[in-house]
Amino acid sequence: MYRVEMLNIGTELVLGETLNTNAVFLARALREVGLPVQRITVVPDDIPEIRTAAREALARSDLVVATGGLGPTVDDPTRRALAQAVDRPLVFREDLWQDIVARYRARGREPRENARRMAYLPQGAHPLPNPVGTAAGFVVEADQGVLLALPGVPREMEAMFQEHALPYLRRRFTLQGRTVRVRTLFVPDIPEALVDERLGDLESGDNPRLGLACGPEGVMLRLMAQGATPQEAETLLDRLEAEIRRRLPWPVQTVPEQGS
Repeated sequence: MYRVEMLNIGTELVLGETLNTNAVFLARALREVGLPVQRITVVPDDIPEIRTAAREALARSDLVVATGGLGPTVDDPTRRALAQAVDRPLVFREDLWQDIVARYRARGREPRENARRMAYLPQGAHPLPNPVGTAAGFVVEADQGVLLALPGVPREMEAMFQEHALPYLRRRFTLQGRTVRVRTLFVPDIPEALVDERLGDLESGDNPRLGLACGPEGVMLRLMAQGATPQEAETLLDRLEAEIRRRLPWPVQTVPEQGS
């Protein structure tokens, strides 16, 4: 599997003022195309924090997806911090500026000078158009790995990801024939240690994978498998689930996928 990390940027996220729905959307969307996320990091709107987190993530990963901080105001420092993370200068893009001006004028307004910040990208970056907003995202193919920057506004992020980022990722990472499926089981009213005693060796598997999480009412079992087709991935999950049920003497419930 490719190693994928996510970097969610925003002081409002760190302070707990805003629910991090971008992480949920992207983790599921990336998982569905064969790019499951291994780590999610949340940092404030601070250049040193963003730069350090991005450099560390790129050192570990094939792909880092960042969200937030691409707007025109002083407290939107993402483009500067990410450019520093990949050791590239910011470059003014006249084509982006003309697009920004056109978008403002279509709403009967003229852009202020600070809007020019949105026309700067790290040198060599590929812009990602914003279907429902003004600030473009971008992709940098750095020596360390691929860095993908998306806006923080959820509807802008989701539209840009679906229309522009996802087609790029399919081409860049040759995702044809890579499908990831997840299934969740629940063992009520049993301590995690007892479940782990019977399933511990299964937790060290690579494909399929098994993870345990303790809750107030029992133990959640997260099963994940990757296959060349959805059917192959589901078959791997079926086999793992059957083995889990064989080993556990307690009732095991299937948790419906959220949204189903």
